[in-house]
Amino acid sequence: MRWLLILLPLFLFTSFGGLVKPRTILAVFAHPDDEGAIAPLLRKYSREGKVHLIIATDGRLGTKPGFPTGDTLVRLRESETECACRLLGVQPPVFLRYPDGFDTRIGVGNYFGKSKELRAKLTEKIREIDPDLILTFGPDGDTGHSDHRMISNLCTEIILKEGWVKRYPLYYLGWTRRDDDKFNGLLGLNTVDTNYLNVTIRYSDRDEQEALRAVHCYKSQLSQEEMALWIKVEQGDPANLFRFRQLTVPSARKEEF
Repeated sequence: MRWLLILLPLFLFTSFGGLVKPRTILAVFAHPDDEGAIAPLLRKYSREGKVHLIIATDGRLGTKPGFPTGDTLVRLRESETECACRLLGVQPPVFLRYPDGFDTRIGVGNYFGKSKELRAKLTEKIREIDPDLILTFGPDGDTGHSDHRMISNLCTEIILKEGWVKRYPLYYLGWTRRDDDKFNGLLGLNTVDTNYLNVTIRYSDRDEQEALRAVHCYKSQLSQEEMALWIKVEQGDPANLFRFRQLTVPSARKEEF
């Protein structure tokens, strides 16, 4: 599998008439603040083209002592993601505002109806933005959060339903055991064998330094101690890379397994 290593910048720029044409990336995540998972990458590519962000749920269940709840928390968390996007150079985020905790806790009938609505809205937004590639969580759901798994599944469903595998290449963020170990397991990351992560993206110290400013936007979700730990760990890690796996579908057809 290692021979499948792809450098993502090859997808982001194309030469035309001797000029370099910026391209467009779309990141699709579940909650306000999920974009922080790949902040250095978003900063890297916002300099070179347009980076769009779609957030599927309203984040109202992400409560911490001392902060508001309900609709007030929804507005606060959206303002925090808007803060991060300004610092990262990302286009103003699109909030679809579907129920946080997007599973059968909202009722089975309601779940089916809302999931169809969300699929239709997300399909519409992908068409509207018309990105050159899409980034989202892998089926492992980052930390295994049900909403993270949901948005990964929904993006995959749309790409397969619409026949967009080649039109909108889809990349799943993947963590390795090393990623989990560097935080001493505090994040509880679900990991992927590196043989299956066929895209490696490196970013500069400058990308990291500028991206880490956005950590301070997430006041409703992180304590000062948690912010300091995040920054310390990332600055102490010299690797400066992310790994992804591209969704691919073999073109050859078989009559049986």
